[in-house]
Amino acid sequence: MFDLEDAIPEPGKAYARCKLAGFLEEHRASMHQALLVRVNGLASGHILRDLAAVVPHRPNAIVLPKCRSVDDVHRLCDFLAAFECALLDDRWEVSIIAMATESSEGVFGLSSYRNAPMRLRALMWGVDDLAADLGAFSSHTGKELTTPFSVARTMCLLAAAQAGIDAIDAVSTNLSDPARIGEEAAQAKRDGFSAKAAAHPSQIDAINQAFIPQQAEIRWASEVVEAFSRVGASGVARLGNAMIDRPHLRLAHRILCHVDES
Repeated sequence: MFDLEDAIPEPGKAYARCKLAGFLEEHRASMHQALLVRVNGLASGHILRDLAAVVPHRPNAIVLPKCRSVDDVHRLCDFLAAFECALLDDRWEVSIIAMATESSEGVFGLSSYRNAPMRLRALMWGVDDLAADLGAFSSHTGKELTTPFSVARTMCLLAAAQAGIDAIDAVSTNLSDPARIGEEAAQAKRDGFSAKAAAHPSQIDAINQAFIPQQAEIRWASEVVEAFSRVGASGVARLGNAMIDRPHLRLAHRILCHVDES
């Protein structure tokens, strides 16, 4: 994910935009990873210039910061449709990832994503901007999130589930403890997040390892699918000494889909 927003000071925005466009002009054709760009927010005065610089290079997704509700997503959809028509002859559709909890207003807007446009692929929750908005000195007590941030994280996860899209756990700015990154990623997977954002390439291996389906999970999911295949249209099945029902089957299919993707 290339960042044109918080990582770039205000006087350097135009230079960073030009630098990224030049890099993508040279390297986009050989890039195998998905191309994501975090642009500046809708109220920044920069977003149209950001989009004009990156849309010609067919980004897979635009990451929208400071998103307050689905209305902001609809507005970005309109911008993207116009740029795609003008620059790409409508031959490419850019997805959207919304940073959905960077303000108290964004947290209260989470229920609005139920009928989000198809471009919206994921909600990501964030810590630092929300802390600044709340005036919170710290978001953690030891390794645990304090209550306001735990609530925001949970609400983002539930909102994504309600909308039928992915939920992405926040970055960890701790660059010196790979074990902790792995623990956070494992907790995110346990809770239902589809991914965790990385703040540095050194975090990627630990995050990937946590989210790759484990052999025990794959075995369980396969056994659940097989158990339901034996009972036909019945809503329940037996797996060993346990009764399982349709929610277990949904989870099993979700696990096996991740296996196919990996």
